[in-house]
Amino acid sequence: MTDREIMQYIDDGANYYISLFGDAIHMEKVEKEFYTYIKPKAGEKGISFIYNVHMDGLPTEQIKMLIEEMKSMHMPIWLSLLVSNEVAFLFSGKEPTHVQTEHDENDEIYMAMLPEEQKEYRGNNHKIIRVNSAGEFALWAQTVNNIFSDGYPDIHPVNHFIWCEKRGVKCYILYHDNIPVSVAAIMNHNGVASLEFVGTIPEMRKRGLAKAVCEKAVYDAFSDGASILTIRAVNTAVARLYQSIGFKAYN
Repeated sequence: MTDREIMQYIDDGANYYISLFGDAIHMEKVEKEFYTYIKPKAGEKGISFIYNVHMDGLPTEQIKMLIEEMKSMHMPIWLSLLVSNEVAFLFSGKEPTHVQTEHDENDEIYMAMLPEEQKEYRGNNHKIIRVNSAGEFALWAQTVNNIFSDGYPDIHPVNHFIWCEKRGVKCYILYHDNIPVSVAAIMNHNGVASLEFVGTIPEMRKRGLAKAVCEKAVYDAFSDGASILTIRAVNTAVARLYQSIGFKAYN
């Protein structure tokens, strides 16, 4: 598998991840000609995001208008890793680079793992469950929201249970002294899987708990037939965790 193919899978994983947030009755998903966006319906809470952006090959002035239109919506935007040089420059004002560079501490790092790259998994001494019920999902969602968004319901504890019921998302909770302290999830889209929502509550960090729940999730993903596993590390410290279990970085 070439680096370009792997980067396309990372893109696909990101787009699928974002799209699932819109897959709930309290969310709105709008598919425009050149991009898609999701947002909560009036009076509801949830994330807003623009994704599935495809402007390569359009006239320059049309690209500029679309970029201005998207930025005026004041939402985060996922722009393809394989976007054309022209679109990348018009979007960011910076010339894109196509060589490996040193990452700054807070750079987002795009990573992937093939089945043959996974480390041997022999289990661990932690209690890790895979979510099976609506009640377990509500607990998982609450833990994720507390870790990543100070309790704001990016993930709805009821409406997003459709992820587990119908979309094949596998959510994991690691317990310490019967308290949920670390989480992760696998989103598998036709064999292309991504590792998402990896986190630990602040008071239990730096104890190897995130690594433990990741190892279980990765093992299950490949056991279930995933052909590749992708992830987006939010900084270099997190990337080192993923590298320790077999992920490699791609620009």
